[in-house]
Amino acid sequence: MVRNTGPPPAPNQSHFWFQPENSVSFSEQKTIIKALMRPRTNRDDYHTMSREQQVNLIRLRTGHNRLNAHMNRKFKLAPSPTCACGQEDQTAEHILQRCPLLDEERKEVWPSPTPLQTKLYGSRQELEKTTTFITSAGLIV
Repeated sequence: MVRNTGPPPAPNQSHFWFQPENSVSFSEQKTIIKALMRPRTNRDDYHTMSREQQVNLIRLRTGHNRLNAHMNRKFKLAPSPTCACGQEDQTAEHILQRCPLLDEERKEVWPSPTPLQTKLYGSRQELEKTTTFITSAGLIV
């Protein structure tokens, strides 16, 4: 059995404990990682809304809602995908843009034509208009 009785070898780049002089210390690394893992304090418009408003918007955005088109095609819980107006399927786009039964409520909320993209993904003011429209129309999405 051979014993090494001399001093440990001088550090060099082949040893895992070697740290160059200009590297970040462990304490600094820890601070950087903690800062990156901290939750953001600024939130986008969607995340500053109430839970009920968020639920309505996400259901309208994804199409997974309680409107006839989805309830008929996915679950067979609605007798027909057609809207009560009888013109086309009751989808988020139909009720937000074209349904003649909701023209008055739509004109109160959006006096001038507004694109669907703005209604579903716009500023907080636009998103609140959309949720107000859904509520005033008596729709459950």
